[in-house]
Amino acid sequence: MAIVAIVGRPNVGKSSIFNRILGKRAAIVDDQPGVTRDRLYGETEWAGKKLYIVDTGGIMSETEHPFMDLIEKQVDLALDESSAIIFVVDGRTGVTPTDEEIAHKLRRSGKPVVVVMNKLDNEKQEDAMLGEAYGLGFDEVVASSAEHNTGFGEMLDFITSKLESEEFDSDDGEIRVTLVGRPNVGKSSLLNAFAGEERSMVSDIAGTTRDVVDSVVEMNGHRFRFLDTAGLRRKSRVNTDLEYYSNVRTYQAIDRCHVALVLLDAQDPVTEQDKRLIGQVLERGKGLILVVNKWDLAPREEKVGDVMTKKLIEELPFAAHAPRVFISALSGRSLGKLPELILKVEENRRRRIATSELNKLVKEVLVFERMPGDGKGHSLKIYYCTQADGAPPAFIFFVNDSELCSKSFKRHLENLLREMADFSGVPIKIFMRNKI
Repeated sequence: MAIVAIVGRPNVGKSSIFNRILGKRAAIVDDQPGVTRDRLYGETEWAGKKLYIVDTGGIMSETEHPFMDLIEKQVDLALDESSAIIFVVDGRTGVTPTDEEIAHKLRRSGKPVVVVMNKLDNEKQEDAMLGEAYGLGFDEVVASSAEHNTGFGEMLDFITSKLESEEFDSDDGEIRVTLVGRPNVGKSSLLNAFAGEERSMVSDIAGTTRDVVDSVVEMNGHRFRFLDTAGLRRKSRVNTDLEYYSNVRTYQAIDRCHVALVLLDAQDPVTEQDKRLIGQVLERGKGLILVVNKWDLAPREEKVGDVMTKKLIEELPFAAHAPRVFISALSGRSLGKLPELILKVEENRRRRIATSELNKLVKEVLVFERMPGDGKGHSLKIYYCTQADGAPPAFIFFVNDSELCSKSFKRHLENLLREMADFSGVPIKIFMRNKI
């Protein structure tokens, strides 16, 4: 997904625009300049294109502010990292010298820019102010009101029209594998072990890898493209510019991959951060393998592998279907298991169940189940089921009333489907559709 940065001086409505685009209150909105000090980002889709929208801090060239230097650095990096820019100007105060400075910076960036003259609530204001906005030297100017939710369609139409689609052919015989996990868990060491050479810089200092590194490796007659990523930090610790964008790049790498290897530290295997990351992999429909690295440093206890397996199942019940492998990227222990495991998970991700088998499930198994209901005599009835095309596996159940289906019953259906075929390492999507 492309990155689109929202920039502008303080108090012009950047965070309000950010919230409107995402459709939720994701950024702090306050009249006090400098409230947005760290970048916020969110995911959205427009005209068939998925975007990361980045809310930056304001530029403080006119007034003294304790966050001035930090915010300037944030905006500069947003320009470097983004594919397109939304430049917000205050329609009530008009163009200021700071706006002109920002415009000069944006023109030098060479990125597509749409100027959004915000806080224009009537046509009279628009006529008076849009001329000033065109004076900043950009072809595309949009009148908007974050308060009244106007102008955003035109703005996003322009942005998406300027973005080039980056397609990744899923049938080219190449399996894309993302290495993700906390900093210093051994992702780069694992990539180098696969590649047989130092493709990524390896260091004991957490966070050495800042950008995604693509490496193509041929193993066992198959072609793998490994995407090494910077380590994801807890949100409270994302306190530098580069670390913030490392997080965004990591999610982009997950979006690109077929299978994600989530590396866990054998000495501290499951943190809340790990759980969130694994959830993101599954939510994005990717294959998942849990790789416990640094196994050579694990406690030398009896049946330590069984103890670790039990812990992973207890701590990650939503990923109980994922294969688990204990390795040492440093010594090479069990690395040979990973290529075949990756191939297996990708095969499972594209696995299909015949419609006849699915409807046998409906007629011979579910007919004897106690169906969820509304407590007023109305119960769920399933007529038939089919599997949708594509990956990950998605199943559509046609029913009398989709509102009657509970989350627990969906989990029960998922378990039944997993009993019918090998879906280890992949999420299963279940949809209920009312039969017309």
